[in-house]
Amino acid sequence: MRSILSLLVLVCVCVVGLSAQAPEKPEPRVIQVSGSAEQMVTPDEFIFKITLAERIEKKEKVTIEAQEAALRDELQKIGINSAKDLSIYDISAAYFRHKKVTDVLATKNYRLVIRDLTKIIPLQDLADRLNVSKLDLVDTKNSRMTEIRREVKIEAIKAAKAKAEYLLSAIGEKLGKAISVSEGSERTENSWIIDGQEVSNFRSGALNSNNTLPSTAGSTSDEPSIGFAAAKVRFEITVKFEIQ
Repeated sequence: MRSILSLLVLVCVCVVGLSAQAPEKPEPRVIQVSGSAEQMVTPDEFIFKITLAERIEKKEKVTIEAQEAALRDELQKIGINSAKDLSIYDISAAYFRHKKVTDVLATKNYRLVIRDLTKIIPLQDLADRLNVSKLDLVDTKNSRMTEIRREVKIEAIKAAKAKAEYLLSAIGEKLGKAISVSEGSERTENSWIIDGQEVSNFRSGALNSNNTLPSTAGSTSDEPSIGFAAAKVRFEITVKFEIQ
């Protein structure tokens, strides 16, 4: 029995000794780089928030229902499908009563989607004619945005790999496999162009009641032109690679 115990102790001592003598695995050599890519994108959907407010005119109340009916009719006249593209902005926007204001009894917010940039000036004119309380551009979209984001991210990670390859090549090293990938936040910049002047956002006050801008030097036309500068969608990807 003592012989068996002695043998087991000897084996354990040998194993511990071999483990202590085994060299530690060296940390992998790595290189970490960032790559970026960007793409110019023009929106093809414009989301407006329209606010209608009840009011008193000539001692009679102009109701939300009457204003909505007129709005839908006028939208149809300028080629906008009000049944499809005009909806309640959100559930809480159905009605909001003002207790201490006598000339404004209630307000209601609507969401309008426009898919044709040329409809925006007629929309502004329509809002002026109907005495719409407020007209704001709240969002712009591109119907291909998901696909565009994917394309830009792929180009960004390719750029990171290419950077790592030429940096290592300069010192006689070769690129190994990717260890980690970190995605940065998206950056998007856009602006409105009204008669050649860039503005950060479009509001109902961007044009006056006659749909013309204040006169500028060299201006020869009373008719405004409106456009949307292409938005720049940019992504940055950080990748850590092994060095072979």
